[in-house]
Amino acid sequence: MTTLPRFNPTPLLTGLTLTLGLSLTALALVQLPLPGIGVLGPLTLAMLLGILAGHFAGERLEQRSEAGLQFSRHYLLRAGIILYGFRISLADLQAAGLNALLIDLVIVIGILASAAWVGTRWLKLDARTAVLIGAGSAICGAAAVLASAPTIRARQQAVPVAIATVVLFGSAAMLLYPWLFAQEWVQVLFAQGDAAFGRLVGATTHEVAQVTAVAATLPMEAAHTAVVTKLMRVMLLVPVLLVLSQLFARDEAAGEQPRKLPVPWFALVFMLLPLINSFDLLPSAILNLLHQLDQLCLAMAMAALGFATRLSAIRAAGWKPMALGALLFVLLLIGGTAMTLLLG
Repeated sequence: MTTLPRFNPTPLLTGLTLTLGLSLTALALVQLPLPGIGVLGPLTLAMLLGILAGHFAGERLEQRSEAGLQFSRHYLLRAGIILYGFRISLADLQAAGLNALLIDLVIVIGILASAAWVGTRWLKLDARTAVLIGAGSAICGAAAVLASAPTIRARQQAVPVAIATVVLFGSAAMLLYPWLFAQEWVQVLFAQGDAAFGRLVGATTHEVAQVTAVAATLPMEAAHTAVVTKLMRVMLLVPVLLVLSQLFARDEAAGEQPRKLPVPWFALVFMLLPLINSFDLLPSAILNLLHQLDQLCLAMAMAALGFATRLSAIRAAGWKPMALGALLFVLLLIGGTAMTLLLG
């Protein structure tokens, strides 16, 4: 009689405990008044703590944790992306207006196309790394990088490199926009109203958290428009993932048969949640709990990713990813301003 293999939960629980501890530490640290911590945000801080832990951990701990780390990188990442949809409602999208959607569309398409073209033709980066940097800059920062990586089957070591560009230039935008809003010539340029400047902030700043930080320094109308415009950009993550899954369907290796990449079903579920959220079926206490669970899932995925990342791989990437991130930052600022003034 054949006996079934016994399931050993220890590797899974060890890895999950490790990523949970790192993510909770990151979430606690961002609440402290420490210089620079607020700029990083909990997700990036969780990844950095993971890199630090992975650097000092022994090979035995890494092997014992692998099942839980893989679970965090795969399943908790997708759960976090899905739960992100509870942050958006149809009323939010309607409030921002069609102009904000058009600006977001142009920005997302333009930045992704520029990243792919400049990254591969000029900087000689591999296409997947260039697209990851473009997705992080064009859509919603680290969350977009994490969602895009499995869709296009990017190298694991390319993910922290792409996220590093998001952190650097998203932080630059977070510091730049409040200063710009205080300038008299900017007030003249955006004389059509504070909402126009809010659309610029929401359409061009990398992370949702960074947009929120900028919004806290703006008048109410500009702040609300900035956040909603940003959430509309987040919604564009789904069609972008579907397109990318088709564009990268053919293997780069010569002689191999073309194959389709897996459809990002988690992204489709994410897109349905704003519809559900619009009916106000869940009380605010439950929604707040889901928002916290969402952040925890994404932080655990980032910690697991960081644990498997080696600093030598980031150094080996060189200056080219940062150069691409800098170029995209300039394009976001100039192109976003032009589109906002044109469609505002």
